[in-house]
Amino acid sequence: MKNIFLVIWGDPKFYQTLIFLSKKFSSDKFKVFILCRNSINTKDIIKKVNFGKNTKLLKSPIFLSNNFNILNYIIFNFYIIIQLFLKEPNHIIFFNKKSLFNILFVKIFKKKTNCIYHNFDFELVNNAISFKESFLINFEYFCTKFCNHLIFPSKKRMLIFKKFSKNRISKYYSFMNCFPKNFTIKNSTNFNKFLSKNNLRSKYIVCYLGSIGSNHHLNEIIDSFKLLNDNFVLVVAGSSISGFADRLKNKIFNENLQKKVFIFKDISNKYWFEILKRSQLGLCFYKPNCTSHKFMAGTSQKFNNYVFSNTPMIVNNNNDFLSFKKKFDIFDVVNPNNPKKIALKINFLLTNKARYYKIKKNLKICFLNELNFEVQFKKSYETFL
Repeated sequence: MKNIFLVIWGDPKFYQTLIFLSKKFSSDKFKVFILCRNSINTKDIIKKVNFGKNTKLLKSPIFLSNNFNILNYIIFNFYIIIQLFLKEPNHIIFFNKKSLFNILFVKIFKKKTNCIYHNFDFELVNNAISFKESFLINFEYFCTKFCNHLIFPSKKRMLIFKKFSKNRISKYYSFMNCFPKNFTIKNSTNFNKFLSKNNLRSKYIVCYLGSIGSNHHLNEIIDSFKLLNDNFVLVVAGSSISGFADRLKNKIFNENLQKKVFIFKDISNKYWFEILKRSQLGLCFYKPNCTSHKFMAGTSQKFNNYVFSNTPMIVNNNNDFLSFKKKFDIFDVVNPNNPKKIALKINFLLTNKARYYKIKKNLKICFLNELNFEVQFKKSYETFL
């Protein structure tokens, strides 16, 4: 049985593609080791996750607490080197640049190891806001040249990275963050109880699932619900960034929207999927303030949650989504800066049954034929593992 390392400076529970890859490798007779940051002192929102029967989590030691980031990061890198000698992996997959930097040690001690860089997000040097960030981006470019294979969540991002990194040595692949066709999860009943308690079961449930922060047009989304009648309810659920959820709650209270807009912070996986199952419509908006946010079609985790659950969605009307729509007609688009247009689009999609069910039919076909984990894996990892 061959050994494979999945390395990430973070909590692997938050990365759906990493989880699905771990389970796939485990079922393919690999012995999988996930080397990750020790998050023992942070709140465990997601709870239990199945990474596969042949998978073991190896959490790096921490110095006193997670607040000592630099020291703990140094320990993390030495921990990888130790495990490299103890386990002697045949393949190492580095997720995002803070784990990638360890590749220089790998190439010193284990030159023949097959090294893969799986990137979820990157930024360009021109958009760097500090010398430190600029240095790290250039260092990321440099480190990728020691990788055999580079994987990105969309073909457009892949081509942009190839252009700016000037890396012509590694082989490039795209791998959209899709769900497996046979993915199942046990739903909770808490959201159903919430709907019953608040007399919302007969309402149209519109959801926004994901990071609750300033980069997702949430203020405009909430403003749009002031223009919709009482048959429409908005549910915002996910992890709050820098207290943004509390600011939204104040806005909801001040504008008397407590019976139309609801925010759920730090919910479990089961609660997340229950909301997803009960929602008739999903929203997927990104402000174009970074390279990744300009290219989210087929890539966004919330987008792929909606695809998996067969939930019609409304997305940004930018070039990336419009181009994607030509191939996959599985959503409607709108200008997310305009609350009135958002409201009109929500009303149209949920009251126009012909368009709504056409999208649902297209979603099912696209998920089964292409927008699934199995197809993405076959086009990338299966070609070189």
